Amino acid sequence: MAELEGKCPRCGKTHLMRSPKDSVTCDCWQQCPICGAEMAPYTPDTAPKTYALNSLRELQVLTACFRHHPPLF
Repeated sequence: MAELEGKCPRCGKTHLMRSPKDSVTCDCWQQCPICGAEMAPYTPDTAPKTYALNSLRELQVLTACFRHHPPLF
């Protein structure tokens, strides 16, 4: 089976996927774009469906950098 390549628009890292239906999240999104610190997991106090797109996806955990005011999510 042929592998597909995808390139991160932020850092340029190349990721290999087996199927067009696969999705990849690059590691660079764990770093704060402002200060470069590792972002911490943050669970919002609202219902996960708040962050859904047409009620299809539920986002359980966000990442946040609390070194800034307001925090960067």
